[in-house]
Amino acid sequence: MTNFLLGLVSNLVLLAIVLGACHLCNRLVPGAALNGAHIFVAMAVSALLLDAALTFLVFADAQSRYGRFSTPTAFFERAGAYALAAIAALALRYVTRRARTVKTNHDALVIRTSPYSESHLPM
Repeated sequence: MTNFLLGLVSNLVLLAIVLGACHLCNRLVPGAALNGAHIFVAMAVSALLLDAALTFLVFADAQSRYGRFSTPTAFFERAGAYALAAIAALALRYVTRRARTVKTNHDALVIRTSPYSESHLPM
Protein backbone atom coordinates (compact mmCIF):
# COMPACT_ATOMS: atom_id res chain seq x y z
CA MET A 1 0.00 0.00 0.00
CA THR A 2 2.90 2.33 0.71
CA ASN A 3 4.31 1.79 -2.78
CA PHE A 4 0.89 2.56 -4.29
CA LEU A 5 0.58 5.82 -2.36
CA LEU A 6 4.14 6.83 -3.16
CA GLY A 7 3.55 6.11 -6.85
CA LEU A 8 0.27 8.01 -6.82
CA VAL A 9 1.79 11.06 -5.12
CA SER A 10 4.76 11.10 -7.49
CA ASN A 11 2.44 10.78 -10.49
CA LEU A 12 0.24 13.63 -9.24
CA VAL A 13 3.32 15.81 -8.72
CA LEU A 14 4.41 14.98 -12.27
CA LEU A 15 0.89 15.88 -13.45
CA ALA A 16 1.14 19.28 -11.76
CA ILE A 17 4.54 19.90 -13.37
CA VAL A 18 3.28 18.94 -16.85
CA LEU A 19 0.14 21.07 -16.48
CA GLY A 20 2.18 24.03 -15.29
CA ALA A 21 4.71 23.69 -18.11
CA CYS A 22 1.99 23.40 -20.75
CA HIS A 23 0.11 26.38 -19.33
CA LEU A 24 3.32 28.45 -19.29
CA CYS A 25 4.15 27.39 -22.85
CA ASN A 26 0.64 28.27 -24.02
CA ARG A 27 0.97 31.73 -22.47
CA LEU A 28 4.47 32.49 -23.77
CA VAL A 29 4.37 30.99 -27.27
CA PRO A 30 1.79 32.54 -29.58
CA GLY A 31 -0.32 29.96 -31.36
CA ALA A 32 0.65 27.07 -29.06
CA ALA A 33 -2.22 24.85 -27.99
CA LEU A 34 -0.70 22.20 -25.73
CA ASN A 35 -3.09 20.04 -23.76
CA GLY A 36 -1.35 19.09 -20.53
CA ALA A 37 -3.80 16.37 -19.58
CA HIS A 38 -3.38 14.54 -22.88
CA ILE A 39 0.40 14.88 -22.71
CA PHE A 40 0.40 13.46 -19.19
CA VAL A 41 -1.83 10.53 -20.19
CA ALA A 42 0.54 9.75 -23.07
CA MET A 43 3.48 9.88 -20.64
CA ALA A 44 1.66 7.63 -18.16
CA VAL A 45 0.81 5.05 -20.83
CA SER A 46 4.40 4.96 -22.07
CA ALA A 47 5.66 4.67 -18.49
CA LEU A 48 3.23 1.82 -17.88
CA LEU A 49 4.47 -0.02 -20.97
CA LEU A 50 8.11 0.45 -19.94
CA ASP A 51 7.27 -0.62 -16.39
CA ALA A 52 5.62 -3.78 -17.70
CA ALA A 53 8.67 -4.55 -19.83
CA LEU A 54 10.99 -4.03 -16.86
CA THR A 55 8.84 -6.02 -14.47
CA PHE A 56 8.16 -9.05 -16.60
CA LEU A 57 11.31 -9.18 -18.72
CA VAL A 58 14.25 -7.64 -16.86
CA PHE A 59 13.37 -8.06 -13.21
CA ALA A 60 11.92 -11.53 -13.77
CA ASP A 61 15.34 -12.82 -14.83
CA ALA A 62 16.99 -11.55 -11.64
CA GLN A 63 14.54 -12.73 -8.97
CA SER A 64 17.16 -12.87 -6.22
CA ARG A 65 18.16 -9.26 -6.76
CA TYR A 66 14.85 -7.56 -7.63
CA GLY A 67 12.38 -9.91 -5.98
CA ARG A 68 9.96 -7.38 -4.57
CA PHE A 69 9.85 -5.31 -7.78
CA SER A 70 9.27 -8.24 -10.11
CA THR A 71 6.08 -9.57 -8.54
CA PRO A 72 2.81 -9.10 -10.43
CA THR A 73 1.19 -7.52 -7.35
CA ALA A 74 3.87 -4.81 -7.26
CA PHE A 75 3.29 -4.15 -10.96
CA PHE A 76 -0.47 -3.90 -10.51
CA GLU A 77 0.01 -1.44 -7.63
CA ARG A 78 2.14 0.75 -9.89
CA ALA A 79 -0.32 0.31 -12.78
CA GLY A 80 -3.16 1.38 -10.49
CA ALA A 81 -1.24 4.51 -9.53
CA TYR A 82 -0.65 5.33 -13.21
CA ALA A 83 -4.30 4.73 -14.07
CA LEU A 84 -5.64 6.75 -11.15
CA ALA A 85 -3.39 9.70 -11.99
CA ALA A 86 -4.43 9.53 -15.66
CA ILE A 87 -8.11 9.46 -14.67
CA ALA A 88 -7.51 12.45 -12.38
CA ALA A 89 -5.86 14.34 -15.26
CA LEU A 90 -8.72 13.68 -17.64
CA ALA A 91 -11.32 14.49 -14.98
CA LEU A 92 -9.55 17.76 -14.20
CA ARG A 93 -9.52 18.60 -17.91
CA TYR A 94 -13.24 17.82 -18.19
CA VAL A 95 -14.14 19.93 -15.15
CA THR A 96 -12.09 22.95 -16.24
CA ARG A 97 -13.43 22.75 -19.78
CA ARG A 98 -17.00 22.46 -18.50
CA ALA A 99 -16.55 25.40 -16.13
CA ARG A 100 -15.07 27.49 -18.94
CA THR A 101 -18.05 26.86 -21.25
CA VAL A 102 -20.56 27.63 -18.51
CA LYS A 103 -18.69 30.82 -17.69
CA THR A 104 -18.58 32.04 -21.29
CA ASN A 105 -22.25 31.35 -21.99
CA HIS A 106 -23.42 33.78 -19.30
CA ASP A 107 -21.40 36.69 -20.66
CA ALA A 108 -22.82 36.55 -24.19
CA LEU A 109 -24.29 39.65 -25.73
CA VAL A 110 -27.63 38.91 -27.38
CA ILE A 111 -28.59 41.03 -30.38
CA ARG A 112 -32.18 40.73 -31.51
CA THR A 113 -32.08 40.88 -35.29
CA SER A 114 -35.50 39.46 -36.08
CA PRO A 115 -38.30 37.68 -34.23
CA TYR A 116 -36.94 34.34 -35.42
CA SER A 117 -33.20 34.58 -34.73
CA GLU A 118 -30.83 35.89 -32.09
CA SER A 119 -27.11 36.55 -32.44
CA HIS A 120 -24.87 35.65 -29.50
CA LEU A 121 -21.55 37.49 -29.29
CA PRO A 122 -19.06 36.55 -26.56
CA MET A 123 -17.72 39.48 -24.60
